Amino acid sequence: MKIRLLVALVVATAGCSAGNGDTGAPAVAHAPAALITITSRSPQAVERYRKGEELFFNARIPEAAAEFSEALTLDPDFALAHMMHGQSIPGSEGVAEVESAAAASASLPEPERLLIAGALADRRGETVKGRETAVRLTQVAPGDWRSHNMLGLFLFGERKFADAVQALRKATELNRQAGSAHNALGYAALRQGDTSGAIAAFAEYARVMPQEPNAQDSLGEALMAAGRFDEAEAAFRKAEQLSPQFWSAEQGIAYARFFAGDVAGARAALMKAREIAPRPVDKVDLDDVLAALAAAQGNMAEALRVLAASEQTADALPSVAFVSLRRAMVLVDMKRYRESLPLIAAATERADGGQLPENVSRELRRQALCARVAAEAGLADAASAQRTAAALTEAAKARADDLNAQSSMQYGQGMLAMVNGDAASARAHFEQCLKDDYYCRLQMVAAADKAGDKAGAEAARAELLKLFVRDPVHVLVRSRLTRPAR
Repeated sequence: MKIRLLVALVVATAGCSAGNGDTGAPAVAHAPAALITITSRSPQAVERYRKGEELFFNARIPEAAAEFSEALTLDPDFALAHMMHGQSIPGSEGVAEVESAAAASASLPEPERLLIAGALADRRGETVKGRETAVRLTQVAPGDWRSHNMLGLFLFGERKFADAVQALRKATELNRQAGSAHNALGYAALRQGDTSGAIAAFAEYARVMPQEPNAQDSLGEALMAAGRFDEAEAAFRKAEQLSPQFWSAEQGIAYARFFAGDVAGARAALMKAREIAPRPVDKVDLDDVLAALAAAQGNMAEALRVLAASEQTADALPSVAFVSLRRAMVLVDMKRYRESLPLIAAATERADGGQLPENVSRELRRQALCARVAAEAGLADAASAQRTAAALTEAAKARADDLNAQSSMQYGQGMLAMVNGDAASARAHFEQCLKDDYYCRLQMVAAADKAGDKAGAEAARAELLKLFVRDPVHVLVRSRLTRPAR
């Protein structure tokens, strides 16, 4: 399953606790200074916590949340369990629980406090602060694999892949069954275009943890990236066999079938995944892929219908907050630019409404600005596009550590240059976007074409089409690039 830092941080298992769940002060787990302790009144709560931890590290989040809930029933003051339960819950409710755990952690040993502080930084989108916290954790608990895993994941989020790999390998040296670290090592290779390295890393993950569906699911994604679609589907199928409730496997099958040309089979797999997925937020994410498949087939009406229905899903924040932007981008793709603007405005209003965690609001606002500048460019509204591009630039200046914000700034400036007829300048901006900023890379094709560089346009187009990525935005961009051929 794809790396998602909001649900990919670390927890501690070194040591155990003493005492019962009803009386006495919390007992601090005794462990060597190089490891992280657990503090709880209840040994039974620690056991449930450990079960949840293993599930969580292997991307089985709903199952993990249930175990953390049981741990909290046994010990309501179990700070680490509150932190991990909060990490397992999307949206503001999860953030609030991690914040509560942090507030209650003052009397805990320093490694536990740092672990909770790192989780809170993650949920707030404070990457630099999180990384600095993780560095300190590796200093006070250097013998605990979770310290190095946390650091590796923060470095991964900053796309400092060489440093991330070093930290993650240290984690696997300390614990051969560090599922989260094995998984991140594979994705570090995949993000750098090294499909062979990714396949090898995920195969090792599957070897050391043959019972875990996520290992096979991630291996399937790497095989798919290498264009080995039948083998990818077999790996996804094995993941599902290991855990029938692991809905991500059917989602993976859908992507493998789509890239192999079996759109009907892809849709059938997504519908099955939607039946299996236990949480509304997961169903909304699957609707996003269903809509992308419909758009890829030129059925824009069906794409809009799926997204409109998905937007009504209850209890699906924060995922549902982004649905109106997907609808807007489908309309932009159809050149119905003016119709997209109210949807973009609604997303912006939601971002400013106070119902979402700040980092989610910030991301929603960023994406809304990108959608708006695309619509304004389509309308040839240079004045409006200039204001929106300026807003993207200001957001990037305020978040110098946010690589997505920097990429969006380049996208905004590139779209403004396109409106002003300066294709060469636009292309220079688009070339500075992140490799996985697919809308921006799509515009690089258009800019090269408008600049009269047919060979450059074809090279940029081929670069995108050789990718097989588990991402609905990539599916939409791919459909734009292949539509003339159909």
